[in-house]
Amino acid sequence: MHLSSQSIREGRKVEAMNGRMKREEISGRSITVYTPPSYGKAGMRYPVVYLQDDGDMMKDTFNYLEHLFLSQRLPELIMVGVCPQERNHEYTPWPAPPLRPGAPGFGGRGADYVQELALTLKPAIDRRYDTLPGAEHTAIIGGSLGGLVALHAGYLYPGVFGRQGLLSASFWYEGVLEYMGSHILPERERRIYMYVGELEGCYKTNVQKEMVPNTRKARALLLEQGFGDDKLLFETHPEGTHDTVFFSLHFPRALLWLFGQATS
Repeated sequence: MHLSSQSIREGRKVEAMNGRMKREEISGRSITVYTPPSYGKAGMRYPVVYLQDDGDMMKDTFNYLEHLFLSQRLPELIMVGVCPQERNHEYTPWPAPPLRPGAPGFGGRGADYVQELALTLKPAIDRRYDTLPGAEHTAIIGGSLGGLVALHAGYLYPGVFGRQGLLSASFWYEGVLEYMGSHILPERERRIYMYVGELEGCYKTNVQKEMVPNTRKARALLLEQGFGDDKLLFETHPEGTHDTVFFSLHFPRALLWLFGQATS
């Protein structure tokens, strides 16, 4: 019987989930929780990474992440993939019209979603698992709109999320740069990883065509606010398009920067 590459990939995800990944539900929110190889040893506690879009980047890079842990290139982490319920609404900081006629608009309920993560989901994870609960041990990471809400989480709950991974974050979104310019993101004990592909938005005719220049402007704003090379890593890819191929490629690099050391 012939198996498609998609079927093989999904099979690998299921196999992984039968090991150290498991499904849970907290207050009606579906999540996938990964525990690292040494989990369960007496006295061990771990940083936690909260991932958007059900943690797809974690699932797609499972074997490599395990290699990084077992080779001690990266400290072992607990990772929590959070499943969205209404992505366009939960991952946006304020309402915005649709990008094209007939497309769904953006509800701007990001503050409610981030509040749920910070005040309901994270405390439950800290009770159930052997975590290091401090902000310096807690990351929030996402791609595209998931990166946008990860950015927003740092502004709304800086004392909860001290590490942020912004993979092709939607800096084209109306009002984001203005918001960043008028709000200070505390840089003490904080690290941020930013990535954007050089080809993102290059074929768009709507506001998404500003993806790359707006990401560079967002970086410049953070630099002006005191984020030096020890706090902020910005990377690009010359052939990077806006898709999960490049999100997953740079996800391990984000973890290495946020919790270990940047790769060469």
